[in-house]
Amino acid sequence: MGRRKRSMRLASVLGVMSLTAACGGNETSSGDPDGSAAGGITIEELPAQYAQAVCEVFAGCVGDLWSFFRPGEDCVKEFTITAEEELATLPDAITAGRVKYHADKVQKCLEDVVARGCEGLSQREPPSCQAAIEGTAAEGDDCELDAQCSGNQYCKVASACPGQCAPYEQAGGKCVSNDHCASGLKCSAMGFCVTPSRKDEACQQGEPDCADGLICLGEDAAAKTPGKCLVIEDVLSGEAGDPCSLDGSLCAGGLSCEIKTVLPLAGECVPRVAAGAACRAAFPDECPDDEYCQLPVNPLDAGTCTKKPAAGEPCAKGVGAEASICAPYARCDDGVCRELAHAGESCSADATCYSGRCDGACLTSNACR
Repeated sequence: MGRRKRSMRLASVLGVMSLTAACGGNETSSGDPDGSAAGGITIEELPAQYAQAVCEVFAGCVGDLWSFFRPGEDCVKEFTITAEEELATLPDAITAGRVKYHADKVQKCLEDVVARGCEGLSQREPPSCQAAIEGTAAEGDDCELDAQCSGNQYCKVASACPGQCAPYEQAGGKCVSNDHCASGLKCSAMGFCVTPSRKDEACQQGEPDCADGLICLGEDAAAKTPGKCLVIEDVLSGEAGDPCSLDGSLCAGGLSCEIKTVLPLAGECVPRVAAGAACRAAFPDECPDDEYCQLPVNPLDAGTCTKKPAAGEPCAKGVGAEASICAPYARCDDGVCRELAHAGESCSADATCYSGRCDGACLTSNACR
């Protein structure tokens, strides 16, 4: 279960907000949980502000990868919803005095995080962010949110609420999210804090995820062989007519790698086609975002761009035995497309939740049960 996805300590949320946010004023008191009296960013405004900025950070760090893997979906929309769910209990924590929000210190936090750039995504929040969003719980104190813990700590939950504030985990420590690991470490698929793989190092299939700004290509799950970490901008560089492959040389934005051979899996960079047009197997799909290339039995033969199935309709089959296709903002659930689920709604897999975390029901990364 991919329990480490999209975790957000509030200080980290603020750290990637847009510098255009209106910051200033005094500390938010327990009687003013949304920060409106302080003249800063209110709790109601926080999710959209966060989403706009984090998507800008991602665009600068990972280029066109969002459109490659989530065609037809909007980064800002999805992260706004996720942030709204993550921050739902924050006003209660502020009212209870478990968190202090200093609106006049947020600008310094923003400047420090932006200055760190892409590399900063693997780092925990700088001291200026801890000063802006101040947890009051000491080590060993009960907690329900990471933001309630003071200093370099997170809310460590053993099996049920409440958790206890504990120092960030070092390499080898157990984790649920990246925000539980010490600066520079990531939470692996096995739930341990590890040093991310660097350029040209092995990734996946038992190896760590790549550092931010890199992409893991060439992994073979069937053969259980790892991939290699490559620089994203180097990978997404093929122009029309250039050769391409799925293990190291893809095409620039607006183009697709049309598959010509299976062994090796390679082809040529081509322009995307119009709605309803003839198409071939490609990555990303060469049809418009709300359509997919419906292929014949032989996947190397030409197919037709066809509407992706909507929620409630049977999932369409893509290339590969496990590939399934649904319209934007829908996911395949037991053979049927369903709308992405919100926190608390039933789910069958991590991918069916906005939060990216499913345990029978969709959970937020800060879920404490």
